Amino acid sequence: MKLIFVYNAEAGLVQGLLDSIHKTLSPSTYACDLCAITYGLTSMRPEWREWLKRSGIEATFHHRKDFHEAWPGVDVALPCILSHAGPTPELLVSADDMKDLKTVGELIAFLEARMASH
Repeated sequence: MKLIFVYNAEAGLVQGLLDSIHKTLSPSTYACDLCAITYGLTSMRPEWREWLKRSGIEATFHHRKDFHEAWPGVDVALPCILSHAGPTPELLVSADDMKDLKTVGELIAFLEARMASH
């Protein structure tokens, strides 16, 4: 299965540092639930990295700008996770779904359930 993970954040070292500070100091106002769940202060959470590795999923990661450049016709609220099996990616985990998830374990369980029914 091919999945596209789309962060509601900008790319770059400086932006990453600013995002880390923001999600640490004011997590309730941080705009990217996917980032907050899967990344610690400076890097991907080990349990998320291990699950991605074990899952066999072909994963592509995008930040807001490069996602819109790669998929200009796909209009979805961010962050999200898309399934890419056909010509156009399909929404698998929405931004609203992501708001209810708080831990890597919850995200993995939710994602596995969605992939099983997709």
